[in-house]
Amino acid sequence: MKRAAIIDFEASCLPEGNFSYPIEVALAKFGGPSRTWLIKPTAEWEDWDWCNEAEALHGISRDLLMRDGLPPEQVLAELTAEAADCDVYADCDLDAYWLETLAAACGQPAPFPIRYLGELLLKRGYKRPQVVAALDEARRHLPVKHVARDDAGRLALTLRLLAANHGQVQAGRAMSA
Repeated sequence: MKRAAIIDFEASCLPEGNFSYPIEVALAKFGGPSRTWLIKPTAEWEDWDWCNEAEALHGISRDLLMRDGLPPEQVLAELTAEAADCDVYADCDLDAYWLETLAAACGQPAPFPIRYLGELLLKRGYKRPQVVAALDEARRHLPVKHVARDDAGRLALTLRLLAANHGQVQAGRAMSA
């Protein structure tokens, strides 16, 4: 049985009429560890859009990416290995776009599908008030927004809180699709 994991990307810009690229990705496993990667821009991406508004939200500068970012090929390989035993979920379809953009930069298709988190919540029968209460509790523990690690971690914590309240945790393998 696969475990659930939450993926979250931060990007150079929102893609509304822009060419944006992924700059950070995090994967938070349900009942397991989280990983985060800064992504060094490719030469092709250097001509794509960079929004100062996005930088102000996530706090990641181009200089930081050039200094501390990892090559896209390394990020994709490590992310793929980390997600191998998981069904991967996101709260936004843009995360799939940025995974595809990352993979395309490596000359590959997206290595795994990203499912919409709402589908999992519906499948498990959670009602809106339950989800809102769990998300509010998770926000108290991880209040910082627009940091991929915290955004993914907050959603993974929301799943753990929902599962704990419904007796669905089975050796850290609950919530699979």
